[in-house]
Amino acid sequence: MLLALGACGSADAQPTATSGLQTPAGWQTLPAVANAVRAAAAAPGITVDGAEAWGETSLGCYAVWFAMHGDGGSADQLTKEILDGLSDARITATQQSADPLVLAIEKAPYKGTLKAELGGGKITALACVATDRDPCEPACKTLLGAMP
Repeated sequence: MLLALGACGSADAQPTATSGLQTPAGWQTLPAVANAVRAAAAAPGITVDGAEAWGETSLGCYAVWFAMHGDGGSADQLTKEILDGLSDARITATQQSADPLVLAIEKAPYKGTLKAELGGGKITALACVATDRDPCEPACKTLLGAMP
């Protein structure tokens, strides 16, 4: 999946935060993807507070939510770290807004959007992506719109 995709966190402690997001109709939870996201961000000073993943795998639609915190950092610094992490994973990211951070993301065959709230050393983000077979735009738009 795209966000194991490249940037975010792992932790020694068990995650406690949940997204509170409603799973789109027909989508299944994907615990292996959520675990991959936790593992992808393994870094000193980073704690993953929660990670969830869902998908309609037969259509090629996927979403990952994660919350993490670190030793501090401004929104600009966190944005740079996210962009660097995506670049390291060879994911093309085009910033569309800064507050909240919204990125168009792409790594063939997936295209989608990452939306993140940043500040005070905390990141809460949702990435929703799809293959070219089915853009999954309505479900992704609903999920992204439900994130504060």
